[in-house]
Amino acid sequence: MAYVYQMPFLSKLNIDKYIRDILNCNILSTVKMTWIILPQMVARKKGIIINISSLSAMRPFPLIAVYSSTKASVDFFSQALDAEYSSHGIIVQSVLPSFVKSGLTTIFCDSFLTRAEAYARSALNTVGLTRKTTGCLSHSIQGCALKWFLPEWLHFSPAGMALQLFLTNLFMKKQK
Repeated sequence: MAYVYQMPFLSKLNIDKYIRDILNCNILSTVKMTWIILPQMVARKKGIIINISSLSAMRPFPLIAVYSSTKASVDFFSQALDAEYSSHGIIVQSVLPSFVKSGLTTIFCDSFLTRAEAYARSALNTVGLTRKTTGCLSHSIQGCALKWFLPEWLHFSPAGMALQLFLTNLFMKKQK
């Protein structure tokens, strides 16, 4: 479940429903589906589990705190399971995409985005090579740019949050 727009935690409308929905969609469904399929993979001594995290799991993100923390949970869960079950022939990979061009994308200027189909092909090419991937070169570059051009001291400062809001307003379509 994605975030609709960035805003301070207490500013979200219907916060109980938002928290319940995002925890159920991003964490509980991942853990429960894994619990359902993992025993069969262990019995066969092979299998692949690919969990979708987010580039926002790379560090805490003010203004999308619940979303980024649930995606970090998916990433940590995936890496831990890979360590636990790789000796059983099971690959668990965490994919950390940035924005992908799809029917769900609400970015106003989406011409620089990777199409969902191309992204999926690229990400699948990394299975078995690494337990954690951004999925494609452009998303790796975005992750590096985030680290280099928005250091944590700036990211967590009032100026950094103002920059996040400015960029959100610049690149995101207005929600109706």
